[in-house]
Amino acid sequence: MNARAKWLLLSVLCSVLLASVTAWQITDWALHRHGLNHAAHEHEEPDFHAWMHEHLDITPEQHAALEPIEGQFEQERARLKAEIRSAGLELAQVIRTAEAESPALKTALDKLSAKQAALQRLTLDHFFTMKRYLRPAQAARLLDWTHDSLTREP
Repeated sequence: MNARAKWLLLSVLCSVLLASVTAWQITDWALHRHGLNHAAHEHEEPDFHAWMHEHLDITPEQHAALEPIEGQFEQERARLKAEIRSAGLELAQVIRTAEAESPALKTALDKLSAKQAALQRLTLDHFFTMKRYLRPAQAARLLDWTHDSLTREP
């Protein structure tokens, strides 16, 4: 492989790595901002639920339906966060020993990217699942809040 091809491959791999890290950071920031970050969830959960009750006028029936969904989401989110952490550590280890065009580097990077994408998908699925239990006006407010939280400057 000539030097130009090596640099091109290295540039692509670095771009993918940067995109993956950026996606993870945005997801982590968004979850933390919403009070859904696992480490902060115990401390911020009442605020999120208070926001839901204050701004969405959640009925007792809706609350009862949403509680198990929240619990399952939190378990899945924690599992994926642990898998992302593990995949990140694997990538860090590979970076120490691999060359830019190494199949091991591509595999480790793909694994990390897939876990991050799974967390993003889980989060989106969670919001859309919650939306099904809300009246149209409540769902619109929740989606506006979600949108605004994701687009707000940190």
